[in-house]
Amino acid sequence: MDGAGPRPGTVRRAGPVPPHPFTRRGGGNWPFLVPLLASLLIWVYGPAAATVVLSFLRWNLTSGPPAFAGLANYRALFADPNFLPAAGQTLLYAAGVIPLGIALPLWLAIALWKRPGRAAFVYRCLLFTPMMLAPVATAISWQFALNPLQGVLHALCAAVGLPTPDILGDPGTALWGLGVITAGKVIALNVLLFGAALAAVDPRTVEAARLDGATEGQVTRRVVVPQLRRTVVLLTMLAAVYAGQWSFTNISVLTQGGPANSTDNVYYLIYVYGFDYFDTGRAAAASVLVAGALGVPLALGGLLRRRRDART
Repeated sequence: MDGAGPRPGTVRRAGPVPPHPFTRRGGGNWPFLVPLLASLLIWVYGPAAATVVLSFLRWNLTSGPPAFAGLANYRALFADPNFLPAAGQTLLYAAGVIPLGIALPLWLAIALWKRPGRAAFVYRCLLFTPMMLAPVATAISWQFALNPLQGVLHALCAAVGLPTPDILGDPGTALWGLGVITAGKVIALNVLLFGAALAAVDPRTVEAARLDGATEGQVTRRVVVPQLRRTVVLLTMLAAVYAGQWSFTNISVLTQGGPANSTDNVYYLIYVYGFDYFDTGRAAAASVLVAGALGVPLALGGLLRRRRDART
């Protein structure tokens, strides 16, 4: 029996695994991160650092080489009568987009999740359609629809004998009208993201709640939604960040910041500084302030959430 192989049922112990040829001393697959890190350096961190440097320079793009200006660009921003109102209106965009961009997609995603099938797939495709359309084409379509003289809204109001409101021409309604238009894109994306998050919900908990006599509303509120808490928080933060950015195209096409600067936001104002006035330094300073105003609360919120999760 000396030359025989191992007995049936015995487990052969594997030898040491040789290090991967692309690792250093078997310490990790760090070389595979080099393309990603290089891309981040070239396309993210490099431009961010250049923007910070430009914010301390006086450079008009048409008047010679840049010159050091210190904090002059930041002082010019706060002296500009349009900057702080535009910052406040950016918060109003977020306040208008977040309720529509979170609550409605959550309800739609749960409704489609509870009724799986071919019809749900078709509805998801239809709801995601606004994300696939060109932003400028979408804005022009809204411009025609809301035209108070010959648009779709005018035809509907004329059919029922009501006066046609000039939503985009009235300073009291223009900002909220743009907020609703922007929310359509946020809704389309968040329905898809909530649908992906619902794939991780345990269906056994839903069936157990139904067997215990819970209504569909109670199942949604007490079983499904609590399991989506982290997704709701994440998408709320993203909606707050993207509300102002995604409204840029609508502002540029539909109102150009008017009427009476009532639809300005900081992103459109940065464009005006950089490409209308060619004031690169002030545009960079505004970009740095916006990045700080968004990045610091998000970073603090992430740290607090991580500590809370570690405690639980």
